[in-house]
Amino acid sequence: MSHDDTTPKENPMSRWPDWQLTRRQMMQGLGAAGLSLPSLAAFLEACGGESTPAVTTLSKDTTGSITIWGWKDSLNALKLVDGDFSAAFPKITFKYVERPPAETYRNIQLAIAAGSGAPDVALIEDSHLPQYVNLGALADITDWVKPYVPKIVNYKWAWTKKSDRYYAMPWDPGPVAVFYRRDVFQKAGVDPNSIQTWDDFYQAAKTIKQKTGAFMWQQARARNDGRLFETLLWQRGTGYIDKSGNVILDKDSKVQQTLEYIGRFWADGLAADQEPWTDPWYKGQSGGTTATVVEAVWMGTFFKSFIAPKASGSWGVFLLPTWESGGSRASNDGGSVLAIFDQSTQKNAARAYVEFHLGRDQSQLLMYQKTDIFPSLKPAFADPFFQEADPYFGDQKVRTLFAEVAAKIPDAGIYSTDYQQMNSLATPEIQKFALGQQSAQQALANAARLIRERTHRS
Repeated sequence: MSHDDTTPKENPMSRWPDWQLTRRQMMQGLGAAGLSLPSLAAFLEACGGESTPAVTTLSKDTTGSITIWGWKDSLNALKLVDGDFSAAFPKITFKYVERPPAETYRNIQLAIAAGSGAPDVALIEDSHLPQYVNLGALADITDWVKPYVPKIVNYKWAWTKKSDRYYAMPWDPGPVAVFYRRDVFQKAGVDPNSIQTWDDFYQAAKTIKQKTGAFMWQQARARNDGRLFETLLWQRGTGYIDKSGNVILDKDSKVQQTLEYIGRFWADGLAADQEPWTDPWYKGQSGGTTATVVEAVWMGTFFKSFIAPKASGSWGVFLLPTWESGGSRASNDGGSVLAIFDQSTQKNAARAYVEFHLGRDQSQLLMYQKTDIFPSLKPAFADPFFQEADPYFGDQKVRTLFAEVAAKIPDAGIYSTDYQQMNSLATPEIQKFALGQQSAQQALANAARLIRERTHRS
């Protein structure tokens, strides 16, 4: 297949329906519708001898029958570990229920509202997790998961907790960097190593456009999804809300600065007006008319598999530029966990499954090697696999780069119990700004007002 006739694909990172997840509202809606690990001691020693409550020991004799819900690609990754899991726990049986994410969440909500029918284990995206934690739908796994806390990249625990108790086991993070077309940069005479700040990035965009005609990145106007905006806010440690949960879109000066920065690319003709996850968007990347994609590690999987499989050697990766001297060069987009539901009567078997699949660096490494789903377990980063050159990226050691980013992702006010609602309210305002219908300040003030009205946040 040539670069010019890329087959359109369904958006693999699409947004899901905007539900405000409360048991009361779900009940109203339903009525209207008619409807091999290290020992615990070793972990405690590594954590400085911290004492924890006694935890039930799982053994080969642990029994149970569990159901795991999730979507195709991620479940296929988990299945790679099943042979070893069954050898370690031969008396545990399990089955997978594969549905698209939106349908998975819909069925989870119905089960929560009904008080029965939930899976034992489910795959949940980080962007959706706070809703379920806040609702009390997930099992408290604090006692057995605590030893893993120092072993997993720190930011991943933020949404798993409530009142210092843990309710999910992290899987993949979404470390972000800049994917760039080597051929476009070379033609323009731009050295990616010279791009240290976002101002450098903007100046490089002007040079690339002048000398090659290529756009620096793809940012739709009328169909903008707000994803880049969120990613750049995350890098700056800010977002929709502050640590107290108060809306800050119209209060934190960094938010307005970030939106205005993106706006410069629209105003100066440096951004391609192409809707994400559409044929023109794919062609911009595969054909070299787009110079960069600022995205998470999972974007490389899409390049290799269906966006630009014939572009091996044409892409490279560099760290995010900084906003200020000594500032963060790390951000996040996406990520997921495995969670055990409180309805489950098979919690020991469910724990064995989750712990074996996500608590062993061998398990997370195997899944990464075979499916490119990036691990959050830091001991996995020490494996020689991370030091290997990646031919697709011009023999660059990109796995090491993303491991460095994952370990430094800052806390930010992006994902929360109201994330889907906040994104859906802010995005139209960003689109109006992109179309020149209002200023960045007006867009953020309008978005903040709507979010406060809808979520009752301060």
